[in-house]
Amino acid sequence: ARSREMFLDNTLRWRDLDKPTIAQVQGLCIFGGWMFAAAMDLVVASDDAKFLPSLLQYFSIPWDMPPRKAKEILFQSRFVDAEEAARLGFVNMVVPRAQLESETMALANRIAESDRFTLRMLKWAVNSAQDAMGFSTSIRNAHSHHMVLGMGGILQRMQGKELPKRMPGVEQALKKIRK
Repeated sequence: ARSREMFLDNTLRWRDLDKPTIAQVQGLCIFGGWMFAAAMDLVVASDDAKFLPSLLQYFSIPWDMPPRKAKEILFQSRFVDAEEAARLGFVNMVVPRAQLESETMALANRIAESDRFTLRMLKWAVNSAQDAMGFSTSIRNAHSHHMVLGMGGILQRMQGKELPKRMPGVEQALKKIRK
C-alpha cells in the first residue's frame, strides 16, 4: 500500500495535474527519473541524456514508445540516448546541454501564451483518450507485477543476505556504456 501511494498514486497525480508539465532531463535518467519524466506532458532532454527504463512502480514504457522497441530495450537493460528517445517519441526536444534550461523555459513560455482553460481541456482530452485505451488500468496492474518482482529482495533480507548496491538492470546497463 505504501509503494502504491508513494510511487503509483503520486506519479499519476503528476500526470493528471490541471496544468501542462515539462520534464527537463540531463545526464543519466535511471528508473525513478524515467518514471517522473514519463508522467510529464512533455520532455526536453539535453544531448547527453541517457534514459534507463525498467519494470517500475509506474510502468508506462509500453505507452511511451512502440511495444517492440520497449521490449528490445527492457530485455537488454540498456540505456536509450536522447536522440533515440526522441525518435521513439519519449522525448519532445533534444538540445545542447548548455541550452537546456533556456530552451525548456522558452517552450514553457510559448505554452503559457495559450488560454489556460484550453490547455486544461486539451490535457484532459488526451489523458482521457489514453485512459479509454486502458492506460491507468495498465499502470495499476504493472504495479502489482513490480511488487511481485520485488519480493526477491524481501526474501533476501529475510534470509540475512546483503542486497546489491545497485539494481541488476542498472549495473548491466552501466557496464555497456563504459565499454
